[in-house]
Amino acid sequence: MLFKNSIPPSQIVSTAARRNKDYEVEFINAVSNNDVYRLRTSLRKDSYNNLYKIRAQIISNTLAYPALDMVWAFKDSEYDFASRVYHRICDEVDEVKEGFDQSMAPITVVAGQVRESLKPISLSYQEKSDILPIDEARRLPGEADARMTIYRGQYPQMTQEEKNATKEFLGNEEEKALNRKTYSTREKY
Repeated sequence: MLFKNSIPPSQIVSTAARRNKDYEVEFINAVSNNDVYRLRTSLRKDSYNNLYKIRAQIISNTLAYPALDMVWAFKDSEYDFASRVYHRICDEVDEVKEGFDQSMAPITVVAGQVRESLKPISLSYQEKSDILPIDEARRLPGEADARMTIYRGQYPQMTQEEKNATKEFLGNEEEKALNRKTYSTREKY
C-alpha cells in the first residue's frame, strides 16, 4: 500500500472528491425543441495555481457554445467561503430556472437574467479579464431582461386608426399581372 505523507490513498481520494462539487440545470424550451441549454456550476481546485474556482456556464446542447461564462477564484485557505458562495450561486440559478419554466423565454434573455442575478455575489472574487471596459461592465449593474432596454417597459401602443392604416398599406396589396408590350417578330430575309 502506498502512503503519501503518511496518509492512505483511499483517504486522499475521498477528501479530494468531497471538495469538488457539481450542479447542473437544463433549460428546455417546450415551444421549440432546438432551444436546449445546460447551466453547469462547478467548484474545483485548480492545481496549476492552487486556487478553488467556481465556474457557472450556460452551454447550448446542440451548438456547444457558451452563452455565459462566469468564474470566481478563491485561495486555498478560503474553501469554506467558496463552498458557501457556490451554494448561493446554485440557489440563484434555481430561482432563474423557476422563472424560465413559467415564461419559456429565449436563452439570450435567460443568460442576462442569470448574469445579473450572479453579478453581485462575491464581486471582489470574480476573475478579472485585464480588459478595463469588460471588467467595468461586469461590475456595474445592468438590465436583467434585454427586452426592457428597447422601450424601457413602455411598449408603443397603436390606435385603431394606425392599425387600420397599416393594414391598408400599399405593400400589403396583391401584385397585379404586368401588362407587357408585345413586339413583332423579325422578318426573315
